[in-house]
Amino acid sequence: MTLDYNVEDRPVNIYLDTVLWNVLCDHAVDPKELVASLASKNSNLVLSTHVVYELAKTFRAPAVQASKRGRELFFYLKKFVDANTPCAKENMELLVAEIQALHSRTSTIDAFLSEKDYALLSQEVSKLADGEFDERADKFIQERSEFASNTRSIQASHLESRTDMKQKLKNVFPEKLEQWLQMETLAPTGVEILTFHILRQYPDAPRMEAAEHASALLSLPASRMARGLVRADLYYNWRCAHRDSNRKDLVDDMYHVLNSVHCDVYATNEKRQAEYARLLLTANTSIAIYDSETPVDRWLEALV
Repeated sequence: MTLDYNVEDRPVNIYLDTVLWNVLCDHAVDPKELVASLASKNSNLVLSTHVVYELAKTFRAPAVQASKRGRELFFYLKKFVDANTPCAKENMELLVAEIQALHSRTSTIDAFLSEKDYALLSQEVSKLADGEFDERADKFIQERSEFASNTRSIQASHLESRTDMKQKLKNVFPEKLEQWLQMETLAPTGVEILTFHILRQYPDAPRMEAAEHASALLSLPASRMARGLVRADLYYNWRCAHRDSNRKDLVDDMYHVLNSVHCDVYATNEKRQAEYARLLLTANTSIAIYDSETPVDRWLEALV
């Protein structure tokens, strides 16, 4: 699959989910050679702090070799960090970047970590590469895991207590889902959902002001995270209504998809993600599913 971009010399950014970073490590792909090869095609891979979080969970695995595997993964990842592979901001930080762009009336979104924040990321990756999985790292993982678990259980309980809402969602048939998401995102429901997310970041902001920002963001093509967050919430509710629950790793998987919203390619080998990734991402981000047969470095190089 070759992607056609007209981007005025801007590099083509290829976001990899956690599984593909594992694949690169397992296939012993030389980071220096891959980075150089992609750079020759004006493209690069993109890291995320969510990848760091998910790889760090390796240290907490019950397997005897968990610590060894964790060090191996981070020793490998460190080579990409040392090569200054760009790292996407956290999802809510991307929303803040879109709000800042709204205020400055620009369509340019600052989607990647600053030099200062990247230095902190590099320090953390180096520590984990040395096997320094400390209490702070463990607490961070625990909090993220609890968030995903709580989101899943709270949503299921909420729908069970709101049979009217659940039935309304069940009345949206799969073949109409994309159209429904588009309509609801721009409707008062979408503004309300985004207002909630904005107030999470700015708890002291007047609700009316947050709602005005939400409405303005949803009308702008550059505000990809704003629309993605709304669509993700709508989709999560819809899916839960149709299946009575959502699988426990769906929150993390959807986080990855959304995290790539300002990149050109979202790459994964999880075929099931294609089912909803296309619903959350805009046409600006292509979805590439690794076939697990082609050498992964050759496959990535063929994307551009």
